[in-house]
Amino acid sequence: MRRLLFSAALFALMPAQVPAQQKFGWLDLISPDRMAQQMLQMGILALRTQMDLKYGDMAVDLLTGRVTLTDVQIWPLPPWDVNGDCEIKIARITLRSGALDRIDHLRFKAQMSGAEAPLDCLPPDARGALGMAGITTLDVPRLTVDVDYGVPGSDAVARVFGVVENAAAVDLTARFAYVWFDGRDDIEEPEPVVFLENATLTVENRGAWEALKGQLPPPYTDPAGAPLLIEGMVGSILADMNRGASGSESTGDPTALTDPQRAFLDSAIAVWPAFLGNPDTLVLETGLETDTYLDFKAMERDPREAFATLKPRLALARAELAKTLPVALLKQAMGPDVGAMPEADRRTAGLALINGDGVPRDLDAGFALLDPIAKAGDGDAALAIARALEMRAPEDAYIWALVAGRNGTAGASALLDRLEDEIAFALVIDLQGRVSGNDSHPVDALQSISAVRDQAAMRLSGRGMARSYAVAAMWAMLGKALGDPESADILGDIDEHVRLAGADAQTAWRPVEQRASELAIKAWLGEDLPARFAR
Repeated sequence: MRRLLFSAALFALMPAQVPAQQKFGWLDLISPDRMAQQMLQMGILALRTQMDLKYGDMAVDLLTGRVTLTDVQIWPLPPWDVNGDCEIKIARITLRSGALDRIDHLRFKAQMSGAEAPLDCLPPDARGALGMAGITTLDVPRLTVDVDYGVPGSDAVARVFGVVENAAAVDLTARFAYVWFDGRDDIEEPEPVVFLENATLTVENRGAWEALKGQLPPPYTDPAGAPLLIEGMVGSILADMNRGASGSESTGDPTALTDPQRAFLDSAIAVWPAFLGNPDTLVLETGLETDTYLDFKAMERDPREAFATLKPRLALARAELAKTLPVALLKQAMGPDVGAMPEADRRTAGLALINGDGVPRDLDAGFALLDPIAKAGDGDAALAIARALEMRAPEDAYIWALVAGRNGTAGASALLDRLEDEIAFALVIDLQGRVSGNDSHPVDALQSISAVRDQAAMRLSGRGMARSYAVAAMWAMLGKALGDPESADILGDIDEHVRLAGADAQTAWRPVEQRASELAIKAWLGEDLPARFAR
């Protein structure tokens, strides 16, 4: 019997037979997608030792980092389900990692669509609570877990979103400015280092309140009496938490609420009666004004520390909705009298429209508003345009990134580097010439070797001045001739960049390099640099 089972498992892992007319070749056996699918199938076979699982089909796309399972059936066999009645059906499961061309982001996203399960899948206590709410079957049209970690800045966004039919929609989102671990004291059990920007829990009523309110005592549902009841109930809970965390050596009233706790209680007192009048949405969110370090140990020891750190508030809507673009400003920005708008308002509206922040994204309208502002020297406006065009029109995006870099805007140089991977070198040189072709070069920079070096470095990086390999080469030639090692290194970087770009790039670079040499010789002789620096 064991030999038979092993043979069946081995057969499941072998490539399926393909009709001859499809011309299935040996190379198809080692295609990345096929090999990844076989590895996932092995993982599913191992998972079946812990639970029963079936699926209808699997699709794998390594390029986009996507795996899709359809028509999934799972029997998890929890200990309380003695009759095996817990069967979870999921129409579609999508697992995603980062796309292969985005190596600077680590991402995991799991999404379920069309999930159904009986209440037998839940522990008895949870089953009873849902039964009181009138829910007899878990119907989850959508459930998403998404974590996106940026390697360069160690920033992260984590989100969990789910909908239970005829009950509620829940969205938990947290944005982190920095996330990693400190292993200097104990590399085997490193301490988390987390700086939080904000966190929001949103619960949208989709029938749960209507089912539950009949089970609650009348004072909880009476807008007139609810504030007093909430103050007593929530206040007592907070006081008991404080008492439990206070040591014997503490002085004063150990149950006294801190200012952050009082602020949270006041928000609950104000929000609950308003929710009773319009039972739509409840929001619990942090009130952080800047990135805040999370000391998990301190918050675990003392709840007062948690309130002092997170500054939680209860509300009927997310605070960020207050930052939406005013309708009057949007109408003016997209109307015939846009020319009469102050530049600051046009900039605000343009950035909002081009990024889709606080208003539905409209690239054309955003471009129209920001174009004159960016041309006048606003680096943030130029970079916003460049980022919007990065995937749509790389050549135009490159020009705007050059403009943003000339104004010293952070992020412009990195965008230039990414775009140069997509644009032929000859075209890069041409685009750089369109932005820098008429630039005048500062004669004052010839007064010191360090100033010459700075000109070459800024022209190479594209931060503080528009990137131009031709102009950078000219200044680097002068610096190298004057014996500056860093200028020589910059010139070497340019030469190496051209060499690796291929024969076409070398052909395009030859006349540009010759022109840079002519300008360098002209400055060398015209300013008599040997005599100047020999002194």
